Amino acid sequence: MNQMARMPTAAVSSVATSADAFASRCDKTPDHVGMWYEARRRFDIDDRMWFGFYERGESAPEWKTLSHRHGDGIGGLSVLLKARGHDVGPLPAGRPMPVPGWKELWRTRRKVEAPVPSINWKTLDAAAARSHSHVPVSLLLTSEQTRAIEAAAVTAGVSSTVWLLWTADRAVRSTLAGADSVMDWVFPVNMRGSVACADPYMNHSSGFPVHIASGLLPLQVKQQIAARFARHEQWRSWMLLTLGRWIGQRGVNLLYRLVQAPPGRHTGSYSNMGEWNVPGLDGLTCSAPGSPAYPVAVSTMLCNGRRSLACRLHPVVGGSSVRAIEFLTLWRELSCTADSLSGW
Repeated sequence: MNQMARMPTAAVSSVATSADAFASRCDKTPDHVGMWYEARRRFDIDDRMWFGFYERGESAPEWKTLSHRHGDGIGGLSVLLKARGHDVGPLPAGRPMPVPGWKELWRTRRKVEAPVPSINWKTLDAAAARSHSHVPVSLLLTSEQTRAIEAAAVTAGVSSTVWLLWTADRAVRSTLAGADSVMDWVFPVNMRGSVACADPYMNHSSGFPVHIASGLLPLQVKQQIAARFARHEQWRSWMLLTLGRWIGQRGVNLLYRLVQAPPGRHTGSYSNMGEWNVPGLDGLTCSAPGSPAYPVAVSTMLCNGRRSLACRLHPVVGGSSVRAIEFLTLWRELSCTADSLSGW
């Protein structure tokens, strides 16, 4: 996706004001995907999205947070950029995906062949489920490192999105879990352009799981993702995520209680926020909330020709800023060279 944010043209609003504006959009019309974040908030599970702004040559970003129950990452970042005086224009849409009919969903009902998840965490402490994750840790790469990632992805025969998921998986199994683990990642899908919510800043994110074993190559990950798109898994997830339209918040709360997974059951989420051009900034970064059941939140995005990598780890898997830095350092190392293809 390509998103242009132009130079500031108005006074910068306060973050509190932008957060209020983000939340007020759901006052009249509920965000049906956001209902699930409201449900988990009632279990004291953090629902904050984190957005970082690199500027003035600083090595660390200035972090701001917004609640996921009021909108998704693209919507939240756009609101914050507007609060800083940038005209972000129309929000980036995903590729158009026609809504499949019931016959098509039935025809493609067979599940995608993929390894069965089995995660051997080096540390797993269910008693830490009530704790919140640390402040995200982020690295802003140089233009040369950013180009190296693109070149390595070309060598691997995949997009940079798939390449960075594959190398993040390798970094996790080196720092946080056993090498023989079969990871399951949440792969978000931007549904803008295919669905129309009441407000463009609301949650338009669906997604599906991607299972990765230690011997799986990037091309095989690409093929699995393509197979899940062909099965319309993003639409199957969207139908479940928007059940609140019919059952309301109480119904979503009950379902969440019933389906809530134990700590460490899944690996986590991988988010690629695409490409943004924001004059005056060195770079942008972001992080999803994560949770005890999905303890690893990794994110990447491009801004002004420089890529950022970010990580937020939950304490149930021994997550801390120190371990996140260890992970990020290895993720960057693996991503910048096609040599990572050997030895797995």
